[in-house]
Amino acid sequence: MVLVGDVDAIKTQLAILVAALLLTVDAVNPVKIFLTVFEPLLGITTFHLSTIYMSLITYIFFTEINEILYFSVKIFFHSILSIFFSQVEIIGMDNIPRNGPVIFVGNHANQFVDGIMLMMTAQHKVSFLVAEKSWYRPIIGHFAYAMGAVPVARAQDKSKKGSGSFKLTASRRASDAPAPADGAAAAKATTTTVTVSGSGTAFSDELRVGDKCRVAGSDVGLKVVRIQSDEALELEVPLDRKEFLADTTTEHKFDILERVDQSTVYNKVLNKLEKGGCIGIFPEGGSHDRTELLPLKVGVALIAYTAFEKRGMNIPIVPVGLNYFQAHRFRGKAIVEYGAPIFLKPETLPQYQAGGDEKRAVCNELLAHITDGMRSVLVTTPDYETLKHIHAARRLWKRYNTDDTQKKQDMTRRFSFGLQQLMAKFGDKIPPELQ
Repeated sequence: MVLVGDVDAIKTQLAILVAALLLTVDAVNPVKIFLTVFEPLLGITTFHLSTIYMSLITYIFFTEINEILYFSVKIFFHSILSIFFSQVEIIGMDNIPRNGPVIFVGNHANQFVDGIMLMMTAQHKVSFLVAEKSWYRPIIGHFAYAMGAVPVARAQDKSKKGSGSFKLTASRRASDAPAPADGAAAAKATTTTVTVSGSGTAFSDELRVGDKCRVAGSDVGLKVVRIQSDEALELEVPLDRKEFLADTTTEHKFDILERVDQSTVYNKVLNKLEKGGCIGIFPEGGSHDRTELLPLKVGVALIAYTAFEKRGMNIPIVPVGLNYFQAHRFRGKAIVEYGAPIFLKPETLPQYQAGGDEKRAVCNELLAHITDGMRSVLVTTPDYETLKHIHAARRLWKRYNTDDTQKKQDMTRRFSFGLQQLMAKFGDKIPPELQ
């Protein structure tokens, strides 16, 4: 694991040794030389100099407190991770832009370790979007503040039970899409509006247009489009969620997710990016122990398009693969892979600004590219030793013997997928010629 670059480490070591030498030998100590010359002339003593130095130190400490806290937290967690993990391998550092703002998007396998791992390896100051409920927790919230995190209010953190139950009726209509601009292709609808019939519900009192209803046992919030009465309303349902569109008989209990205004959060994020800062996001929305990615939340796409629309910045989105081996055991191993930056297409801005289904379409397209990028840096193997064998096989595969990081990552993923297919077919009895 690297805390600073090798050249920076050498510079730091030399600076400390030179400073120690100057302080040790009076003949080359610049302060001693200064006092020898000017004390008789101006009456300057060590007290005067020490007062000036302490004043400057105090001034720098208070004006740069956020940078000092961040660096201090980074050193602390570097020590912790160095003890907990026996090895942390970093791949694809050349994919990270050296200057300017960056949005890092990573898989969320561990609620707290993921952010620390990204912070330790990125060599940029990364401000994370954290759930508001974590922001107000003791210790966790203090560390989040020191790291320059941005708190985000999430509707699911303030969910409440809705009265009664409802079922999705057979009466539905396609979502109204805005008319396309001249010469533009019509946007493909991604949602449909479904009429809901309630039993013992109080839709008029408990819901507002823009709120979401979450069916019990589901992780998807369905947006409220129109409230007709206490027992009838219309919900916006994604076309790919066939389980909601096909079932018109089952009575569902539901939670209410009140609409959250995130304009303040977006402004804080844009201000950080405009100043050249970096943002870290885990777009799956929550940590999990599954091997596959969960569907990504749209927030990262909205941030990217908002930055381009309002500030003219096409921010590079760098996918990060956090791969842990024996993560729940002491002295486990980890591989952090950075993928090639992803950019939104500038020509899609008019579609985003049109709103409705056109906006959803371009955001979903960007999310699809981000998902592909994240999958390209995630490698699922049974253990670390198997992954090292895959890396050896990749090096031996002359056709792909290249220094291109993206090709190496892609080849690793392909070998891993092939290994899974072989193990699924042969189990532990893989033919010798394949071994």
